[in-house]
Amino acid sequence: MNRKNLTETIIKSISAHPYLLALGICLIINPFFLGATDNIPSNALWIETFIITALIFTFGYYRYKTDKLNKSGFIIFTVSAVIANLSAVLLYASSENKAIWHFTGGYIIIFILYCLADSKKYRTQLNSLLIIGTGFLIKMYYVLQTSVYTRQHDLGSFGSDVGHAGYIEYLLFNNHIADFDVRERWQFCHPPLHHAISALWIYINENIFLTGRDPARESLQTLTLFYSMCIIISSYRILRHFKLKGTALYIPLAIISFHPAFILLSGSINNDILSVAFMLGAVITTLKWYENPTMKNILKIAVCIGLGMMTKLSAALVAPSVAIIFLIVFIRKIRTDGKKLLIQFLAFAGVCCPLGLWYGIHNFIKWKIPLTYVQELDKGMLQYIGNQNFLSRITDFSPKQFRSVFIQWAYEENGEVMGYNEYNPLVAILKSSLFEEGINEGCFPENSFMNKVATVFFIIGTVIALYAFIAMIITCFRKCRMNTDEKIFFVTFYITMMINFYKMCYDYPFTCTMNFRYITPTVITGALFTGIISDKIISHKTKAGRIAIYITETMTLLFALFTVIIYLAVGCMSE
Repeated sequence: MNRKNLTETIIKSISAHPYLLALGICLIINPFFLGATDNIPSNALWIETFIITALIFTFGYYRYKTDKLNKSGFIIFTVSAVIANLSAVLLYASSENKAIWHFTGGYIIIFILYCLADSKKYRTQLNSLLIIGTGFLIKMYYVLQTSVYTRQHDLGSFGSDVGHAGYIEYLLFNNHIADFDVRERWQFCHPPLHHAISALWIYINENIFLTGRDPARESLQTLTLFYSMCIIISSYRILRHFKLKGTALYIPLAIISFHPAFILLSGSINNDILSVAFMLGAVITTLKWYENPTMKNILKIAVCIGLGMMTKLSAALVAPSVAIIFLIVFIRKIRTDGKKLLIQFLAFAGVCCPLGLWYGIHNFIKWKIPLTYVQELDKGMLQYIGNQNFLSRITDFSPKQFRSVFIQWAYEENGEVMGYNEYNPLVAILKSSLFEEGINEGCFPENSFMNKVATVFFIIGTVIALYAFIAMIITCFRKCRMNTDEKIFFVTFYITMMINFYKMCYDYPFTCTMNFRYITPTVITGALFTGIISDKIISHKTKAGRIAIYITETMTLLFALFTVIIYLAVGCMSE
């Protein structure tokens, strides 16, 4: 099989089963890492050395067979590369940050494979794989360097009976859902899908593969790493659904693939990231159903939304925009396919509602717990901001809020309250989208150059977010690759998330409520509209358009580069 046919076979295989491929990769690397550099087995180094050496030889031999290298050149290249690789192995063995070597080695492998492939016919797919692959490596690096106790949300601890960790272990040890009023235990009010999968994962690793207690729990980050890749794959499929290509594809794909929100969630073992993965699955399946309204396609939507709600009830936020598409199609086809569509809607409800609501209904029947119950924090906590008027909170953009690009928390010192709590929701999500609550000046050495890098990164991220919002508004009123129904779908999805977010900020006035993790799908909607408007600008072929695209490309490249630099540094500080 020649290079062209091999490339075609690989690309088609990836396109046919991208989620299974991502799962396979995560399952393959899990025994080598188990979620942390401390769990890396000794033989992993030699296996990776052998793989890289084989790739070096393959690349050199290909260049020799295609007359790009003569025999002497092939020998010199191969020997030099192997010596360089073995030298790197020796440095790796004595390195304190082994994850950086896996990041570098992984990128070398991806780049060699990229160079070996036939880039003429499949340039778009290969460039996309390079972007997605590099994004995967920075996520894997973050996972390896980040403990299951670092920068988590509502985790509690393993060995306790509260928090997401306690919830997972309750299912692991008892093999059934809670047989008590879940309001009595912190975080047990969540639907159980994510926690049940996590419990099964721990059981398999600990009892079948005999990894030991702590490595089995640390390896939960392999699951969340896989979920993060499902989000990137679904995002790529959404972008390609609108036939974006070239720069108009690479810009939004890079924003999504390198966005810190998904890096942070890839290491977070609560139920946020799986619920987002199902929400994005519902988005792409809705687009497919709109294009081809069959029973099979609508059941895919039902399963995605149902399982998303079985993971976290907020996954239902995608439902209003899906319902609007259902209504639009029904009105348009009521005379010809009205009966068939009604049957599909009934089937949708028959699958989605039981999947998504059974846990809430069970708790309501047994303990009269409201379906939308949310455990509230103590108003006596230092981070409580309910004493501030909500209108003033959302309209105050005073300069003091931008003196630091990290989330601010009040703290006590010698009995006095110092500093202030972040209180403006918009400012808070701009900060937490890039740095999260657990990243601040203290993560880097005092007066570190990285704090200046973080400031520049915040400016770049804010400019891109603003550009994406403006792109969404402009696109709504301009003819483009999106038709009116699709615009309504995505804008409704965005507005639903933002209304729910601001309502949460009003109902639960705490700094931790204003976290970007509650609205991470807005990254995909914003990036999509950025790609759509880039495609429109490119098609006009004007000088001003070329300048605009050049600026957008530069900002996106800087965004990706700064993400890698900062999160490589954050990983070093996490050791």
